Amino acid sequence: GNFEVINSIQSFYKDKKLIDVCAAPGGKSILLHSLGFNVFAIDKSQSQINKFYENINRLNIKLNIQKMDFLKKKFTDKYNSILLDAPCSALGTYRRNPDVTIKIDQSHIKKHQKVQLAMVEKSLKILNNNGFLVYIVCSFHPFETIDVIDKIMRKHKNIKMHKIESNKMIKRQRGFFINPQTFKEFGGSDIFFVSVLEKIS
Repeated sequence: GNFEVINSIQSFYKDKKLIDVCAAPGGKSILLHSLGFNVFAIDKSQSQINKFYENINRLNIKLNIQKMDFLKKKFTDKYNSILLDAPCSALGTYRRNPDVTIKIDQSHIKKHQKVQLAMVEKSLKILNNNGFLVYIVCSFHPFETIDVIDKIMRKHKNIKMHKIESNKMIKRQRGFFINPQTFKEFGGSDIFFVSVLEKIS
């Protein structure tokens, strides 16, 4: 699923210099690096960053990784290419972690949505005109997926959503979901929601 997501969105990024704002433990950054992107990877969790380093050391690749709280950081630079794999309930992993559905309640998910909206807002602030932001969550709950993008699109009239070409995804309002059925021969897939947003000048 991870590979399909990155593979299907990479061509939207015209600028290969990309910031991955919730990067650790690094799966998506590593895939983008392998596709020729110059990735600036940030994350606020030291334990996740440690895993990230383990992963890149094992693969013998070098990446620019920095520990940073994206929401608190004051950015002077703007970017044309942003990947936001936002913190979420991880409901999309239920195939591997059946317990996840028991542990999560509405208040948890509402809390996640607050953070997700704040992160999208911050991303749009540091995104150049005609730049692309890709929003990803490993969830199928409307609060974390369709609702987040809906709120953003209603508030910002200069945001355009793009269609993703992939036979492994299902189109819904405001974005696309990975269809786990198309990964049957690999034993299924986590469910990701993906939305590709362009900031129009």
